[in-house]
Amino acid sequence: MKKNRLEKLEALRGFAALYVVLFHVLPQEILLYGVNVGLLFRFGPEAVIVFFVLSGFVIKYTFERSADKSFKYYFIRRFIRLYIPLFFIYVLGYLLKCYNAGELASPEWGTLLGNLFMLQDVISQKPNVLSATYMGNGVLWSLSYEWWFYMLYYVLATRIPADKINKWVSIMVITAAATYLIYPFIVNRLIMYFAIWWIGVRFAETYLKGGGFSIKQILPYAGVLLAICGILGLNLYLNFAYTKIYSYPLVAYPFIELRHFVFAIMVMFGSIVWYNMKWIGFDNLFGVFKYIAPSSYVIYIAHHYLVVEANYLRFINNKVVEYGLYIAFLLIFSWLLEVVIYNKIRKQILG
Repeated sequence: MKKNRLEKLEALRGFAALYVVLFHVLPQEILLYGVNVGLLFRFGPEAVIVFFVLSGFVIKYTFERSADKSFKYYFIRRFIRLYIPLFFIYVLGYLLKCYNAGELASPEWGTLLGNLFMLQDVISQKPNVLSATYMGNGVLWSLSYEWWFYMLYYVLATRIPADKINKWVSIMVITAAATYLIYPFIVNRLIMYFAIWWIGVRFAETYLKGGGFSIKQILPYAGVLLAICGILGLNLYLNFAYTKIYSYPLVAYPFIELRHFVFAIMVMFGSIVWYNMKWIGFDNLFGVFKYIAPSSYVIYIAHHYLVVEANYLRFINNKVVEYGLYIAFLLIFSWLLEVVIYNKIRKQILG
């Protein structure tokens, strides 16, 4: 039973990764019998929110089940999981830049350092960003959030009493949201978004205790998220002029933050409702995606180079076939890197 439930998380992870690829590849308008079905693939930012919630669940779940809760053990495992596949993607991005330029290109050392220290974000969509994503790979923005969520979680889980941790998190994230009104930057943005990641932690906490999920149970934390939505709604009103600055205002400050949190609330309540409906229809919709879940991380971080910017098959003169082959190559590449190469390196490091 438990295995089946965790397989659902895997299926969602695989689906979200492939969905982000389609979000970046498919045109905004795909007419089918006069209906624009392309709109179904316009929610890439929401797929990243699903990743955050799933990540919170998995980190809480694995940390609580781990016999060794030392920082060294936790740090090494989180570091190699995130950075080893990412190193290959950095190299891939640089090599492709050299190939397109026909010469050795600048490795963009400043941006690379910013990404290595996990300070990157989408500089064209948010104010006061410290570092752009490396080589234009926009999806890398979420990795900086993930990394600092890992670090913040460890501090909270090992320094704050279990019966007070949720209260601490609630105070932290609401305070961060309030300061976001005054000056949005990396620290308060990360802490505010930690509220979304913490949804997964709350779910894992209930799951590990063997309890059921109910709307009543999650209402106190829903209040925290709604409070942040209220603050972000005010932020949108106060800074609406920014929607005239960015090229794509629906995925930029100050709209995108509110969009993310509204969807996070939908995910939280939707998950509970679906759970109580015995996950009716889930396997038919998402079950197949569990097979690509083991390579979903690389699918996510590599598709910008291997699909979105790929052009080596343009001679085919059929976009459906061309991009179908790009995606097929992406799936093979991702499986080789994440399932084969990464696991071999991981075993060598951990013994």
